[in-house]
Formats: sequence, C-alpha cells, structure tokens
Amino acid sequence: MVKKLKLPKELQIYKETIESTVRDSVEIEPIVRKTSLIESKFAGHPYYPVSMEYPKDENEEPMKLLAQINFSELPKLENFPTSGLLQFYIANDVLYGQDFEHPTSQKSFRVIYHENLNETNLIEDFSFITVEDEFPIGKEAAMQFELTAQPISPEAMDFEKINLDVPFDAEIDNDDYEELGELYFEYFSGDGHRIGGYPYFTQSDPRDYVKKTENHSILLLQIDSDDTIECMFGDVGVANFFIKKEDLLKKDFTNVLYTWDCC
Repeated sequence: MVKKLKLPKELQIYKETIESTVRDSVEIEPIVRKTSLIESKFAGHPYYPVSMEYPKDENEEPMKLLAQINFSELPKLENFPTSGLLQFYIANDVLYGQDFEHPTSQKSFRVIYHENLNETNLIEDFSFITVEDEFPIGKEAAMQFELTAQPISPEAMDFEKINLDVPFDAEIDNDDYEELGELYFEYFSGDGHRIGGYPYFTQSDPRDYVKKTENHSILLLQIDSDDTIECMFGDVGVANFFIKKEDLLKKDFTNVLYTWDCC
C-alpha cells in the first residue's frame, strides 16, 4: 500500500494541483548490519558469479560496490523489474567514479543487472578490492523499503515546466517559514535515499544542461549523505542514477546517467 501524501495546512488549498504531480517512490532506510550476498544493501560484498569478469575502472582497478537492489524485496514500482538484482559500482577515486563530461560512459562506474540469480559458484573472497579513504560509504547496511506518494521536488528538471498553480511567494502565518515556497521546498525537497519518484540536488539538475540526458527521466537510485552509514558525497552531497524509460523496460542498463553534487 502506498503511503499517502500529507500536506501542511497552508498547502491544503492547493491539494489537487500538487497531487497531479505525484509519482510513486520507494524510500530507503538503511539498517546497519552484515548482509548476505543477495540482499539489497549499501556497500558490503556483492553477489557476483565466478564465471563473470569483475568490473574494473579505466585504470584496470577493481571497483567497489556502492549499492545493490534485489527487486524481489522491493515494493512493486511501475516500469521496474520485479525480480533480479541491480548493482552499482564506482571507482575508488576522488570523484567517486563520476565523469562530468561523459556522465553515461561507465568508465569509472558500472551498473550491472543479474536477471537470474544462482547462489552457487559465487565470489566469496573480495580481498582483491582495495578501499581507499575516498569511498563515500563507511558502513555496510541492509535496506528497508517503503512505497510513498511523492509530489514533484523543487530541484527536478520538470518543476518549472509544470508551472504549479501555487503562489510560492505568498506570505504565510507560520513560525518557521515566511513564504509558501519555503514551506513547499522544505516538505518536498526529495532528499534521502530513494528509488523512483523525483530527485534531490544540492545545486541543479544536470539533465537541464548536459546534452542527450534530458530523456533519462526515471530515477533509478538516489543515495544521500547520511550519518547512519557514514555516507558523504563531497560536502554533504547527493548521488543520482537516471535511466530512460525504454531502457528500463528492456532491462538495459548500459546507458545510465550517474551524477553527484554537493554544497
């Protein structure tokens, strides 16, 4: 069941127009503990068959698992697989595997989908991976999921195009916020760890200015800075992975946009 949208009293009058932007989004809560190889997780050791070549960066160094999603554990989300395991790897470098000029190149990050899982003949010794201080997650953690209704976030590229019929510059009688826009931005910023829905950025949506990425419309995974798992992208930043709808439906993860920004 989708967790219903809750609006503060100042926004209740605009409920219909705000709800028209709602998308389902799965929020992720990290649970710090040791995980199995096939569980959804942040960091830790991945599920990886011995028969497959382990992902390496452009310097031929093994990459480290950033996160993995076991879709059988995920609440049903439109367009997403219902089974299989999706993994996100990044290089151990100061840019966390990001290529600012070619953010879909997968030279220093990799997105891998295992459609059929087999728990035999898996890599169990990962001592060949060296984790440097630059790696953005310090603690392994399992994932707990909750399906929620999320209205458009102020940072998303479609926010200006939708032109919500809400007077964001209107003054309100509130002890914490002077204008309606401040209240909306606080409630629906889109921050936190999530799959699907709308993204959060500390600066701006790169799909507004990076060529050939405006159609990467689906948020595949967002990882936010989080003390619970000692996660930090730069200065309290956030990382995002986006995919085109047609690629997601085909379960083709070779053209994924990876970006992170910070304050």
